[in-house]
Amino acid sequence: MPGVVASFCMSLDGFAARPDDSVGPLFDWYRAGDVEVPMIGYPMTFRVAPASAEYLSDFLDSMRHSAFVCGRRVFEYTHGWGGRPPGGGAAFVVTHRPPPTGWPADHLAAFTFCADVESAIDRAKAAGDGTVGVSGPSIAQQCLRLGLLDELRIDLVPVLLGEGVRYFGDPGTGKFDLERTEMVAGAGVTHLRYRVHHR
Repeated sequence: MPGVVASFCMSLDGFAARPDDSVGPLFDWYRAGDVEVPMIGYPMTFRVAPASAEYLSDFLDSMRHSAFVCGRRVFEYTHGWGGRPPGGGAAFVVTHRPPPTGWPADHLAAFTFCADVESAIDRAKAAGDGTVGVSGPSIAQQCLRLGLLDELRIDLVPVLLGEGVRYFGDPGTGKFDLERTEMVAGAGVTHLRYRVHHR
């Protein structure tokens, strides 16, 4: 189902990362089971509980021919995923700054740098099958405010971080409604999926 999709792990108190951008226990469920689920386009294999495995596999399959948009903060924190962005397709970085210097050329070759979210989303849609995965709370919030986000996924983890980077720090004026389309209880996580209806 083509569209713009944001998917993040989130603590019960609404944080997607700690103040230093590390995720701490938010990713523990990715290794809380025995079912292997390989990441598409990136050399990583998750080991999750059966319920999470089905949910995660379906999601990754739906993103197989997608493109990817992230913010500069996520891009630099991950060091460009070593030149292999998640999903294995075209990748776009929203930034007003030039590409970093001193990085290996192959770490930058997979990425196109764009000045704003709208142009990055447009280019990402054209580069894949129309499906776009967005990474970074700031990018997701901008997509919500601009009416660009079609689907919102939350992997809700039963921990309280107390501080950090909020998933919904500034979602805008609320000119959208969320329709829950799926809920899956996993081991140490509840998977929530919403269709975004913009008014």
